[in-house]
Parts: sequence; C-alpha cells; structure tokens
Amino acid sequence: MFFKKIIGVLGLLCCSLGYSQDAKEIFKKVGEQYSAAKPLQYKVDYALFKDLDSKKVEESYTGVFYKNAQNEMYTKIGNTETLNTKKVNLKISHPEKLIEINKPLPNYKGDLDIKALLEMCKIEKCTDMKSFWEIILKTNSFTGLPYSKIIVRVSKTYFIQKQVFFYNAPSNFSKDYRKPDSHYPRLEVTYSNFSRNQVSASVFNSQNYFTSSGGKIVLSQQLKKYEIVDQRNVANNN
Repeated sequence: MFFKKIIGVLGLLCCSLGYSQDAKEIFKKVGEQYSAAKPLQYKVDYALFKDLDSKKVEESYTGVFYKNAQNEMYTKIGNTETLNTKKVNLKISHPEKLIEINKPLPNYKGDLDIKALLEMCKIEKCTDMKSFWEIILKTNSFTGLPYSKIIVRVSKTYFIQKQVFFYNAPSNFSKDYRKPDSHYPRLEVTYSNFSRNQVSASVFNSQNYFTSSGGKIVLSQQLKKYEIVDQRNVANNN
C-alpha cells in the first residue's frame, strides 16, 4: 500500500540547516560522511504504523545501500533496485516487471540528500542525547511533502541512525471499501551495519541487467520478460 510512496520520498530524507550553528554543523558533517569518495554500505529497515503512537507494524520492508569510491551507488528497497553509475541510471521494479533506463545522474545522492529539503523544512529542535543528536523538523506550508513532522537521529560519528516520518493526511487501511479505517500513519526508517569496506565491483555493473547490441537493448536472462522504458532518447529530444 505505501511501498511506492516510500520509494518516491526517500530521496528527501534531510532538511534545513537553519536552526542553530550546532544543527548546521551536524548536517554539514553528515553530508561530508555520505558524499566522501569512499566506499559505504549499510542496511535499512522500514516499518509503517497506523498512528503516531501505534506499536503494531502494518507493513515492513528491508533495504540496502552500497556506494563505491567513485560515488556510484546501488540501492534496494523491497523488490525495487536502483543503480547509478558513471554511464547509466537504472530502476528495476520486479513486482511490475519493469526496467527504466536513464542517463546517469551526476549529483545522485542515493537515499540521502542533505540539501534537498533546504526550503521545505525548518528545524524546530536539536537535542544532544549524549550518544546521538535528535533533530525535530517541521515541514513548511505548501511544499507538497506528505509529512507534518520528521524526527532525525544522528550518531556522534555523523551517520543517520533513524528517521521517523509523520504523515499529514489520513490513509485508509481498510481492505473493505465499505468500512473505511482512516489514520494518520507514521513511517520509521532505521539504518544499521554501517561499513566502509570495499563493495564488490560487480554490484555496480549495469551488464547484470542489460547490454546493447546493434543499437538494441538486450536484457539479462532474469529480466528478459520485463518491459523496457528507455528515457535516454527522450532526454536528448528535450
């Protein structure tokens, strides 16, 4: 139910630098950690709850993030993979049996872009919790973001440990349209197993998914029945 929403918004995981000098420095150093020309990998867990204080998980997904020293990135959330290399950007949706091919994104941030929400959020509070910082973000009006509040937990080594997103519109959790069950959901995203160990070069090889032969796209064996959406020519015509 919420999986596509999760995919769509996780590129916007951090916010404004305007609360205080301390908060500004924290986010600056977080950005430096994630954008450094060094390998990086970690695990991500997503848990969706009906309400702001609900304990029962309604939906859950796992994901991974890999980056090499050239800042090429691979992410997987549930059954959706994304790859951005120096030559190509790919998105593979296994449930939809679809592969999208685009030109590479030169400033691709994977699932973290510190400046993406610079004008969309304001920092309401920044608290030193001894072993981590907790930063509360409020979204600005008319941004189009589906959240009213975001809580970010940053480790003292400047990695994001956890984020909690509070939705600003109700969603119907009922499977019976005659009996609506509307709630304001909460999404928790937890990051773990951070490592700077080198990631296998094969992870960033686009030939795992397709090759080009005679100007035609040839999908790999496991994707041969997938629909192809090639956006590279579209980009050239705009």
